[in-house]
Amino acid sequence: MFIHSDDGHHFLGYRKSSFGKVQMVYDFEGMHRKVYELETQDVPAALLNSAIKKAIQSSHILPTLLATLSAQNILLRETA
Repeated sequence: MFIHSDDGHHFLGYRKSSFGKVQMVYDFEGMHRKVYELETQDVPAALLNSAIKKAIQSSHILPTLLATLSAQNILLRETA
């Protein structure tokens, strides 16, 4: 799942890497991309979708996403 903010400046979504890991992807205006791998295994897609929807409606998208997932005990690690 992925979604763009109403103003079109922000992109937020998740994907599976070539190694089968789930990754959260945030991008601001196609110039500032951050990718996080989920360290927590078997996270339901519905939970990720809910966190993405909540975050994209916030004025602080990335901090909201990270806080929402952390509150659910979902661990993330930023990739290089």
